[in-house]
Parts: sequence; C-alpha cells; structure tokens
Amino acid sequence: MHKINIKSSNKSKAIIATLLIAIFGCITFLLPIILVYLIPQSGVGHYFYDHINYAFLSLPVIMYYSYTGIYYYKIKVDPYVIDITTYRTISALLKKKDYVDIPHTMLTDYTFFDRPLSFNKTLMLKIETDSGKKIAKRFNLSLISEKEIEKISNVFDRIIVNNN
Repeated sequence: MHKINIKSSNKSKAIIATLLIAIFGCITFLLPIILVYLIPQSGVGHYFYDHINYAFLSLPVIMYYSYTGIYYYKIKVDPYVIDITTYRTISALLKKKDYVDIPHTMLTDYTFFDRPLSFNKTLMLKIETDSGKKIAKRFNLSLISEKEIEKISNVFDRIIVNNN
C-alpha cells in the first residue's frame, strides 16, 4: 500500500472558466443594457437599443452554467486515507462543501458519470461504514481530464482489490 499516493486539483482551471463565463455574461448581456440606459442618443446606444433582443439570447447560456456550476475539487489519496473536497467556485461562501475523509477500508466501489452539456463529471463513491450501512457519496468534478480520471481509477481499483 505504500505506492498509493495521489493529489489532484483543478483550482486554476476552475477559476479561469468561472472568469470566462462572467466576462461573457458582462459583454453579451450587461454591457448592452448599461449602454442603452447610459448613452441612448449616441450611435452605440441606438445600435444596442435596436438589437437589445440579441443580448437576451445569451441569458439562457449564462443561467445554465450558473445553475450547473463550475466546481473546484481537491482529491488526495495517501496510503491510509481518501480525502475528497468539492465546492462551487461562485457560491462557495453560501453553501456547504461536499467533503469526505475516509480510510481505505470503507471504499467498496466507485463510478464516474458524464453530465451532458456541462463541464462536470460526477464521481460516486460507494462507502460501507463500520456498522454495515452502505452510503453513496457524489462529487461534481469540473474540467477533469481523462488522464486524471485514469489515474484516480487506477488508485481506487488498487484500494478495492486490497480491501477484498
């Protein structure tokens, strides 16, 4: 079990994706509306006033990615403990973090799910407590690469094999 050691995080990718979505929203929705009210008699204000309905076309895209969210994740597996933390980049202050810190012996199975039209994949851990109760814990992972999924899967597979 000494070779089981992995750390994975997407902090910079999650922050950049969140900033890009926010900039997209400001440029395509907020800026035209502000310019229509600030300078309605200028050529720019008049143009945006005539085409304001195009600004509302970006609203469903912004709302969808605000709803599905961009998640920051941190996965750390050492020879004894599995530690996973995920939370949204925007609403991290308002909601609680998804968190698990368990010994290897509690992990019975895991699965990765794709989320359609999203940057997110879901990692589901099946955990068995000391009392025999089975729990499924889900973690949203944004912008995770296939290489990272393969590394994590290899480590979890070795843990499950060692548990049986």
